[in-house]
Amino acid sequence: MIVCNLAPMHNAERMIHEIGQRPTSSRVAVLNILLESEFPLTHHELLQTLTQSAPFDRVTLYRVLDWLVECSLVHPIMGEDRTRRFQVTQHNAKHHHAHFECTSCGKMFCLDDVKPKVPNSVPAHFTVESVELNIKGQCDQCNAA
Repeated sequence: MIVCNLAPMHNAERMIHEIGQRPTSSRVAVLNILLESEFPLTHHELLQTLTQSAPFDRVTLYRVLDWLVECSLVHPIMGEDRTRRFQVTQHNAKHHHAHFECTSCGKMFCLDDVKPKVPNSVPAHFTVESVELNIKGQCDQCNAA
């Protein structure tokens, strides 16, 4: 489980309009669920939530998630289990913070104040879009136990 403190600043439809794209019902539904979630969700968790109200195709969900990542509205987080989880990217910016994964309980937390640095050795003709940093250890609750 991943826990992030993200307060939705806009509804999904507005966020999609702000980047000049068309807010389809599928895009809005997926983004609204991610905006309302306290932690990033896997494809499976999203599909379970979406199908509670109406049928939703898993392939459509993959396409919507790819589109949301491409548009920088959402970014994926890879956990120890190698499952991608999806989190809303704050302020339509690139993903620039670290994550802490507890080796005892498996929870993952966003560390918004820990900013990974782009290495100086990147060749001049390369463009860095994101840097992923996952820190592992024990969370405060597991340490207290």
